[in-house]
Amino acid sequence: MTTPAKDRFEMRVLQSDKQLVARAAEIEGVKLSRFVWGPAVERAREIVERDQRIETTGQGYEQILEALDNPPEPNPAMIRAMSKYLGTKAR
Repeated sequence: MTTPAKDRFEMRVLQSDKQLVARAAEIEGVKLSRFVWGPAVERAREIVERDQRIETTGQGYEQILEALDNPPEPNPAMIRAMSKYLGTKAR
């Protein structure tokens, strides 16, 4: 079984803040790094997930499904954009 690669993360903090956080970690019975990093990783996951999520109304959802089931014919601007993207000439 492979162990995940680890890296270091350094930051400057006020000594009084570090002492406070270290005391809280001690009370919780966890290492300082776990106490600080665990919530940071969880918050990062929430933010990334929220950023990747698309929210819409019921009506918007139905419109999306309709567009997927019955896509419109490509207009000239879309044809030019796809041609540029694919590196070909527009028809």
